[in-house]
Amino acid sequence: MKRTLTILIFVFSLSTAFGQHLYPEKFEGCQLSRFCLDCGETKAQPPNSFADEILKNLDSKSLKKISGSILIQVIVDTLGTPCLLSVKNESNIKTEKLNLKSAIDKTSKWNPAISKENIEKASVSLKLIFENNRLSIERVAFDFNKNTNMKSVGTPDVKGSKSSKLTYSWTVFNQQNSDLPWDMSRAAVTDNDNILWFGTDNGIVKYENETMEVFTCKNTPLKSEKYNKDRTTSIRYAASDRKNNKWFIAGWDVYKYDGATWTVYDSLNSPINWARKIFVDNSNNVWFSSWDGISKFDGEKWSVIDTTNSEIPSNKALGVFVDSKEQIWIGTFDGNIKIDKSNTTKFESSDTPLKSGFISKMQEDKHGNLWFSLYSSDKSKAGMFLLSNDNKWTSLRPKDSELFSKNDINDFLLDEEKQILWVALNSVGLVKYDLKNDAWEVYTPENSSVPSIHVMQLTKDQDGIIWAATFAGIIKLKDK
Repeated sequence: MKRTLTILIFVFSLSTAFGQHLYPEKFEGCQLSRFCLDCGETKAQPPNSFADEILKNLDSKSLKKISGSILIQVIVDTLGTPCLLSVKNESNIKTEKLNLKSAIDKTSKWNPAISKENIEKASVSLKLIFENNRLSIERVAFDFNKNTNMKSVGTPDVKGSKSSKLTYSWTVFNQQNSDLPWDMSRAAVTDNDNILWFGTDNGIVKYENETMEVFTCKNTPLKSEKYNKDRTTSIRYAASDRKNNKWFIAGWDVYKYDGATWTVYDSLNSPINWARKIFVDNSNNVWFSSWDGISKFDGEKWSVIDTTNSEIPSNKALGVFVDSKEQIWIGTFDGNIKIDKSNTTKFESSDTPLKSGFISKMQEDKHGNLWFSLYSSDKSKAGMFLLSNDNKWTSLRPKDSELFSKNDINDFLLDEEKQILWVALNSVGLVKYDLKNDAWEVYTPENSSVPSIHVMQLTKDQDGIIWAATFAGIIKLKDK
């Protein structure tokens, strides 16, 4: 196959937070510390031999048959090392068969991005076009001055239930029918006054008495995006503590709002560095999982659980939970531990799902049963699990179904009153499990009013209504 290295630049307008996958097919192995989107006064550049090297490293048999295009997202670190992070494959050959991940990662060093004489870690997008036995490459340029409201609907990886068999329908709030400042949303929480708070990719929304109040970088300490000072940085997670403080993760930092005053917690006044999730325990301690271990704030002092002072297997923490027995459960990308006062339990040799599935979230019901969502690159080890109060494990997945076989769980919520488990399944939508009747329902944009395959954080208000943040607006449960 011949190559035509035409690095043509075309504008691709997209609002994206730092450290995200741009395309639906995702890969492991890249170091996902903070990186920026096509940044730099001097952009990261591939080597002159890039196209030739790709052709050399791709599967030779596939190259004889391939046609179409592939969008690739490459992370280029400060040393110029490339790593394929995500792909949108619109060719006639599957990415795995094409050996694309290895082909990109084996290419020579790039010239890294540079801003103000500082080298930056950057995400670069290229379009590989295979046509008439030729490869041409176009660079995807991002025009941040032309950003508009963004949403993502997507095609579900798993077919949804028949519409006629769905129990519920949903009301959708978006920028077109409400004061929501941005459709792409990631956070949802209910506070002690039954007020709802939503985190979008352009601000925080307070929803009370059917009225939305918007908080942005213009009227709060929330930071703006690096590439657009008019845009508020993405709100990635939210929680409300027992004193009714609202907590939000945005960018590298955490923000607390007590109803009158905003407090910013960053690396200068706290151990927080790129927090992932928030958990509030029964004693009103606020816990944060991060790439630097677990941080705990008791309202006055900070403390840290990491590899220097505990048996935690890695500082790259996924989830943290404190149960009613005050046992601390921590999930990392390299394993899980349970801390019971001075005793630590490891699970790598156990005969439990915690041997190879890593805790991303937990919930305890009124009977003391523990519900887990577990992450693993081997999806047969991931999914929803129940540890009953008599210490028995149950895997929660429908029989003879693709559900949970290849998709990560973004969030889950156990509605004890209605005995329903709601699961936000990435690249699918929402999954409903009726515990009493052992019945599963799958809600997608194709069979329901759920507007996106990317449903993020779930919350239940004091009236028993389920709400969720999605990449195409906020949804509210209603009877069908």
